[in-house]
Amino acid sequence: MKITTLIIRILLGAFMIFASVAYFFELFEAEAPTGNLLTFMNGIMASKYLLPLAKAVELIVGISLLSGKFMKVALLALLPISINIFLIHTVTQVSEVPVAIFVLGANLFLIYAHWDSYKPLFRD
Repeated sequence: MKITTLIIRILLGAFMIFASVAYFFELFEAEAPTGNLLTFMNGIMASKYLLPLAKAVELIVGISLLSGKFMKVALLALLPISINIFLIHTVTQVSEVPVAIFVLGANLFLIYAHWDSYKPLFRD
Protein backbone atom coordinates (compact mmCIF):
# COMPACT_ATOMS: atom_id res chain seq x y z
CA MET A 1 0.00 0.00 0.00
CA LYS A 2 2.87 2.39 0.75
CA ILE A 3 4.36 1.98 -2.72
CA THR A 4 0.97 2.47 -4.39
CA THR A 5 0.37 5.59 -2.31
CA LEU A 6 3.79 6.96 -3.21
CA ILE A 7 3.30 6.31 -6.93
CA ILE A 8 -0.14 7.92 -6.99
CA ARG A 9 1.12 10.88 -4.95
CA ILE A 10 4.00 11.46 -7.38
CA LEU A 11 1.80 11.06 -10.47
CA LEU A 12 -0.87 13.42 -9.15
CA GLY A 13 1.71 15.95 -7.99
CA ALA A 14 3.52 15.89 -11.33
CA PHE A 15 0.23 16.23 -13.19
CA MET A 16 -0.82 19.22 -11.08
CA ILE A 17 2.52 20.94 -11.63
CA PHE A 18 2.45 20.21 -15.35
CA ALA A 19 -1.12 21.51 -15.75
CA SER A 20 -0.43 24.73 -13.86
CA VAL A 21 2.95 25.46 -15.46
CA ALA A 22 1.47 24.78 -18.91
CA TYR A 23 -1.28 27.30 -18.13
CA PHE A 24 0.95 30.04 -16.71
CA PHE A 25 3.60 29.79 -19.42
CA GLU A 26 1.13 29.01 -22.22
CA LEU A 27 3.13 25.96 -23.29
CA PHE A 28 0.30 24.51 -25.36
CA GLU A 29 -2.42 26.07 -27.39
CA ALA A 30 -5.63 24.92 -25.79
CA GLU A 31 -8.31 23.27 -27.87
CA ALA A 32 -11.01 25.82 -28.62
CA PRO A 33 -14.03 25.07 -26.42
CA THR A 34 -17.45 24.68 -28.01
CA GLY A 35 -21.04 24.47 -26.82
CA ASN A 36 -21.65 24.41 -23.09
CA LEU A 37 -17.92 24.37 -22.34
CA LEU A 38 -17.49 27.62 -24.29
CA THR A 39 -20.27 29.24 -22.27
CA PHE A 40 -18.74 27.98 -19.02
CA MET A 41 -15.22 29.10 -19.96
CA ASN A 42 -16.47 32.55 -20.98
CA GLY A 43 -17.92 32.92 -17.49
CA ILE A 44 -14.70 31.73 -15.84
CA MET A 45 -12.62 34.08 -17.99
CA ALA A 46 -14.95 36.99 -17.23
CA SER A 47 -14.16 36.64 -13.53
CA LYS A 48 -10.47 37.28 -14.36
CA TYR A 49 -9.26 35.66 -11.12
CA LEU A 50 -10.88 32.23 -10.82
CA LEU A 51 -8.78 30.23 -13.29
CA PRO A 52 -5.43 31.74 -12.20
CA LEU A 53 -6.41 31.07 -8.57
CA ALA A 54 -7.28 27.44 -9.30
CA LYS A 55 -4.04 26.96 -11.24
CA ALA A 56 -2.02 28.56 -8.43
CA VAL A 57 -3.62 26.16 -5.93
CA GLU A 58 -2.84 23.27 -8.30
CA LEU A 59 0.80 24.39 -8.45
CA ILE A 60 1.10 24.64 -4.66
CA VAL A 61 -0.62 21.27 -4.21
CA GLY A 62 1.66 19.68 -6.82
CA ILE A 63 4.77 20.98 -5.11
CA SER A 64 3.41 19.79 -1.77
CA LEU A 65 2.64 16.32 -3.09
CA LEU A 66 6.07 15.92 -4.66
CA SER A 67 7.90 17.23 -1.61
CA GLY A 68 5.69 15.46 0.94
CA LYS A 69 5.42 18.66 3.01
CA PHE A 70 1.95 19.81 4.10
CA MET A 71 0.58 17.06 1.88
CA LYS A 72 -2.49 16.29 3.98
CA VAL A 73 -3.78 19.85 3.97
CA ALA A 74 -2.91 20.17 0.27
CA LEU A 75 -5.11 17.16 -0.49
CA LEU A 76 -8.01 18.91 1.20
CA ALA A 77 -7.32 22.09 -0.78
CA LEU A 78 -7.32 20.08 -4.00
CA LEU A 79 -10.59 18.26 -3.26
CA PRO A 80 -13.02 20.99 -4.42
CA ILE A 81 -10.88 21.61 -7.49
CA SER A 82 -10.74 17.93 -8.40
CA ILE A 83 -14.51 17.57 -7.91
CA ASN A 84 -15.03 20.59 -10.15
CA ILE A 85 -12.66 19.20 -12.80
CA PHE A 86 -14.62 15.94 -12.77
CA LEU A 87 -18.02 17.63 -13.00
CA ILE A 88 -16.98 20.06 -15.73
CA HIS A 89 -15.59 17.28 -17.89
CA THR A 90 -18.49 14.94 -17.18
CA VAL A 91 -21.09 17.54 -18.15
CA THR A 92 -19.40 19.56 -20.90
CA GLN A 93 -16.36 17.76 -22.34
CA VAL A 94 -16.83 14.00 -22.22
CA SER A 95 -13.58 13.32 -24.13
CA GLU A 96 -11.54 14.41 -21.09
CA VAL A 97 -13.42 12.31 -18.52
CA PRO A 98 -10.60 9.74 -18.03
CA VAL A 99 -8.21 12.49 -16.95
CA ALA A 100 -10.84 13.92 -14.61
CA ILE A 101 -11.49 10.46 -13.14
CA PHE A 102 -7.75 10.06 -12.49
CA VAL A 103 -7.48 13.43 -10.73
CA LEU A 104 -10.54 12.88 -8.52
CA GLY A 105 -9.78 9.21 -7.91
CA ALA A 106 -6.15 9.89 -6.99
CA ASN A 107 -7.19 12.70 -4.66
CA LEU A 108 -9.79 10.53 -2.93
CA PHE A 109 -7.39 7.58 -2.74
CA LEU A 110 -4.70 9.69 -1.08
CA ILE A 111 -7.21 11.10 1.40
CA TYR A 112 -8.32 7.54 2.17
CA ALA A 113 -4.70 6.39 2.54
CA HIS A 114 -4.15 9.09 5.19
CA TRP A 115 -7.63 8.87 6.74
CA ASP A 116 -6.30 8.57 10.29
CA SER A 117 -5.00 12.13 10.00
CA TYR A 118 -8.44 13.41 9.01
CA LYS A 119 -10.49 11.63 11.70
CA PRO A 120 -10.17 14.49 14.23
CA LEU A 121 -11.93 16.80 11.75
CA PHE A 122 -15.11 14.75 12.08
CA ARG A 123 -15.34 14.57 15.88
CA ASP A 124 -17.99 16.46 17.84
